[in-house]
Amino acid sequence: METQVLDLSQSWFQTHFTEIQFAAIFGGMVLFFLIEGFIPRRKSNENETNRWLGNIGLALFNHFFVLFFSIVVYGLISGFVPESPLLSHFKISDLPVFILLLFVMEFLVYWIHRLFHKVPFLWQIHAVHHTDTEIDVTTSHRHHPFEPMINVIILTPVILSLGAPFIVIALYNLTHTAFSLFTHSNIVLPKKLDKVLRLFIVTPDFHRMHHSSDKKFTNSNYSDMIPWFDYFFRTYTQKPYEEIASMEVGLETLRDNQDSRLDRLFITPFIYKPKS
Repeated sequence: METQVLDLSQSWFQTHFTEIQFAAIFGGMVLFFLIEGFIPRRKSNENETNRWLGNIGLALFNHFFVLFFSIVVYGLISGFVPESPLLSHFKISDLPVFILLLFVMEFLVYWIHRLFHKVPFLWQIHAVHHTDTEIDVTTSHRHHPFEPMINVIILTPVILSLGAPFIVIALYNLTHTAFSLFTHSNIVLPKKLDKVLRLFIVTPDFHRMHHSSDKKFTNSNYSDMIPWFDYFFRTYTQKPYEEIASMEVGLETLRDNQDSRLDRLFITPFIYKPKS
């Protein structure tokens, strides 16, 4: 009886996952937006309307477009994946599989992120994310559609080859969504708490360094959820806690309020010219 209930709950979760993910993204965005109002890391005197509308507009577009694109990619790739994926050869419960998937994906995402910074045409795309001159929860989904498309093409074969159960993949996606909202949020954490947390997870201040307008810091702190890859590969940087709130973020160009309009964000990869 218990197994039947579990199977039914997983079946319901799978059927309604699209709605659950939508609620997690935009419900979570509202929640962190409210928290930012009470404990902001940084207060802005600028008009935020264009950047908020642009960021949320990209989030909505990417959610539905990338969902459709993912289904297409899955259909095209699934026929080339081995009939017996890696995990099918082992009897492992969902929790160890989740931990394995987490580390594999975080390792790949770390290196993909570095490539987006090092390869010129990829940087043109990823720069959309870095043109935000303020960092808050809406920045988490400020990505040009080309970026999640490239991620889907690279990561889908890996996920299929591992053969993790749907419930594990879904929980990883929801965890990644929650962390993305958290790490980009404009909330203040006490200095001592941040120092402890960043030993195990990426904190908002840890990731804010990555959005510095200073290239030395922009090209650092690539991790999404787990900071250990930055520590191991020596790409971790930091500033004194007291300086981070006033640190300039964004890029050297495209800093005008109009550059955050949705139409401008779509064409940014084609007009952005990095300074050498």
